[in-house]
Amino acid sequence: MSERVMSIIESMVPASEVYSIDEAFAGLTGVPGDLTAFGRRIRANILKCTGIPVGVGIGPTKTLAKLANHTAKRLLSYTSGAVDICDLHNRNWVLRNTAVSEVWGVGKKMNAHLEAMNIRTAMDLATADPRTLRERFSVVIEKTARELAGTSCLELGEAAPPKQEICCSRMFGKRLTTIQPIKEAVATYTQRAAEKLRSQNSLCKKIRVSIR
Repeated sequence: MSERVMSIIESMVPASEVYSIDEAFAGLTGVPGDLTAFGRRIRANILKCTGIPVGVGIGPTKTLAKLANHTAKRLLSYTSGAVDICDLHNRNWVLRNTAVSEVWGVGKKMNAHLEAMNIRTAMDLATADPRTLRERFSVVIEKTARELAGTSCLELGEAAPPKQEICCSRMFGKRLTTIQPIKEAVATYTQRAAEKLRSQNSLCKKIRVSIR
């Protein structure tokens, strides 16, 4: 099913990059018209052909596109599954209203370090001094900050550093009173997390399952 989704995306955009089992980036250079409407057409086509609801995020950098995607899914009833933050006004709203912990590549440890510097939102990170971030942490977090500020540091096809934490989760649409659907969900999302782990050629020390 993942291959089917990726093939649909590839057929609709000028260039694409499969990032993981359930994520892809696409280059939209030359796509005419309203990009939000275009994103919704991609979403609708995937839903029609596979039955899978996806989120589409559009931005001038990979990190901003990921952030837009997160917002599209988080505020689904308002966004219809697609968000474009190429516009500075929309981008700033998303940056101000997104915790830094939700930014692509910011794990729990890095989040704690950033919050200790009073960097609590994506906007705080976007406006932080990149050189200070490089000196205190690494070039990786510096690039993240620059990407949030609109400067592209990761081109299409260029891999981001391996994730230190991988999370696959879902929300149940109703209250569950039997164990079987929970077992199925745990099995499915454990498999998906393992596929992501293998795709970046990594190993793990701990596995945590949380249900609420």
